Amino acid sequence: MNTFSVRRISRCELDEFRSVRLEALRLHPNAFGASYEDWCQKPTEFFAERIDTDNVFGGFDSENKLQGIIGISCSTTPKLRHVATIWGMYVRAEMRGTGLAKLLMKAALEAANSVSTVKLSVATTNYPAQALYRSFGFREWAIDVAALYVDGVFYDELLMRLDLKADECSKKPLFDGNLL
Repeated sequence: MNTFSVRRISRCELDEFRSVRLEALRLHPNAFGASYEDWCQKPTEFFAERIDTDNVFGGFDSENKLQGIIGISCSTTPKLRHVATIWGMYVRAEMRGTGLAKLLMKAALEAANSVSTVKLSVATTNYPAQALYRSFGFREWAIDVAALYVDGVFYDELLMRLDLKADECSKKPLFDGNLL
């Protein structure tokens, strides 16, 4: 049985975060808008700023090794501060299917308590990730055709959203707070 702890990544875990983020970008270039070639040239301070400005969570195994990451960015502009965006969701291959992805998503959504909408995008070919997001109540609202261009191939992205606050028309909660 795998036991994990999920917590916000701190600056003292910066090197581990950088390593896992670059691993994700290198191994799965069609799953992220960011590119390995670009991010591997970024200075350490770039990664530190992500940790400082966004909520970046890590999933750690029983030996305290970082096995997965997720970021959630909340807008600070007046017209968009009700929206947060999930980015960089990644779980190492040997940890997939263990429940770690659910724990990471739960932590990210709990950090989004001041927003009414959480958005994300996922490759249309990434069925396991889509199933995870749907299990939390995310719904498809559009397909971004040819969103990414990787090694001569275009990839579509499914745009999904989760409305956390009550729907003004029905006054029914769209998300009941039960994350598991």
